[in-house]
Amino acid sequence: MFKKIMNVISTIVLIVLILVVIAVFISRMTGSTPSVFGYSVFRVQTDSMEPTLMVGDVILSKKVPAEEIAQGDIITYDCLTGPLAGQTITHRVATEPVERNGAYYYVTKGDKAGAMQDEEITYDQIEGKYLRTLPLLDKMYSFFLSPYGLITFVFVIIALFGYEMITLILSYKHINEFDEEYYAPKNKKKSRKRKKK
Repeated sequence: MFKKIMNVISTIVLIVLILVVIAVFISRMTGSTPSVFGYSVFRVQTDSMEPTLMVGDVILSKKVPAEEIAQGDIITYDCLTGPLAGQTITHRVATEPVERNGAYYYVTKGDKAGAMQDEEITYDQIEGKYLRTLPLLDKMYSFFLSPYGLITFVFVIIALFGYEMITLILSYKHINEFDEEYYAPKNKKKSRKRKKK
């Protein structure tokens, strides 16, 4: 029973790690943000949203229809112009969204005192609407970015892979032993028949 539970846990962990690696790899290659069922995770890089969001906070966002984004919501979007072009920004929608020719436009602004309004953006630039901060994920993220965290991560991968290999070898050995026991009686019967002749 214990072995079955360990097999299930190790398999799930390996699958999750593989999916994470694939998602990160694809995002690096395409320049897009990894998304699972419309949910994305971002890390706050600047203090422009303090005191609401602090530098280093990990946040969960979800891609929602344009109609569901209103004044006061916090959104994460891709900046296309200005000095921050090419970066992902998380700011609050400062004014009511405007619809022009079937397209929605938004003006955002950081929460930090004295922050200026950003340039107008379109719905296509929005990666997601802020849902909540993930403090546990923030701690894990910070840990795995440290040298000790990287060593731990590598050790976990090696341990899980090693456990899977040992389990596979033992299973193969068990199957071979079962085959010998299964075929042994038939071989004995054949040899007896030959002796009688």
